[in-house]
Amino acid sequence: MFINTFILAISSSIDSLGIGITYGMKRTKLYKSDKLILFAISFFITLVSGIIGTTLKTILPTNICDFIGSSILICMGIFIIIQTNEKELSFDLDHSNDINYKEALLLGLALSLDSVCIGIGAGTIGIHIYAFSFFTAFLQYVFLSLGNFLGVHLAHCKLVPQSVWTKISGILLILIGLIKF
Repeated sequence: MFINTFILAISSSIDSLGIGITYGMKRTKLYKSDKLILFAISFFITLVSGIIGTTLKTILPTNICDFIGSSILICMGIFIIIQTNEKELSFDLDHSNDINYKEALLLGLALSLDSVCIGIGAGTIGIHIYAFSFFTAFLQYVFLSLGNFLGVHLAHCKLVPQSVWTKISGILLILIGLIKF
């Protein structure tokens, strides 16, 4: 179960790597306080949605919950892949090359939207929701930091587009959903 929890957390947060690379290449500053805001938002949203899924698991029969959770993960994976495009996601709304706390809040909410459905699905299939919430928030912080570092230091190189990370996220969700069927 630990491996599924960790893979699900990677899937839920890997698109942060692409966003971090994009910001790094544009020399947009992401301060530690901004990343901590993102961590807190991600943790809270993932935890609440996971609690909803866990509650459903106590109300509904196990086989129905497994079906619902697996279906949510597969559908969310397909949705993420379909919605992926080459357009870059940027929350530097004032174009200051500096993310302020309001922009960090918006970015945190955007990065956590996937976690709502994924958290509900994870809760219904029995993923340990506290570990999943922590890993998702932690990995989002790590991927955003790593991506920003790579973007700054490799700005002259042609890197993998942000959309590739999002597609990988969708594929991982589909695989976990199929495994849990």
